[in-house]
Amino acid sequence: MVYLYDKPQKVAKAYGALRTPHFYVFDENRKLVYTGRGVDNPRDTSKMTVNNLDLALGELTTGKPISVPVTNPIGCNIKWEGRNAHWMPPDACDLV
Repeated sequence: MVYLYDKPQKVAKAYGALRTPHFYVFDENRKLVYTGRGVDNPRDTSKMTVNNLDLALGELTTGKPISVPVTNPIGCNIKWEGRNAHWMPPDACDLV
């Protein structure tokens, strides 16, 4: 598995990362086609109703348009350097 260590937080800021995990799916042309959560209930997957990441990957690999391209990521907020531990960008509340 590959992880990115982004100490200066440049990549997180450039992509608009909000939480960990925050998933990004790109097509063969490196166009962002999905961003957001993996599943709708990561704490108790027995209560999960949708796997957004799997849905996006399935649609992408079968040539279908991504039906839900943006979801609100679920997880711990990113701890931004120089900010309160619970700070989130103001536009974070606008996600679906």
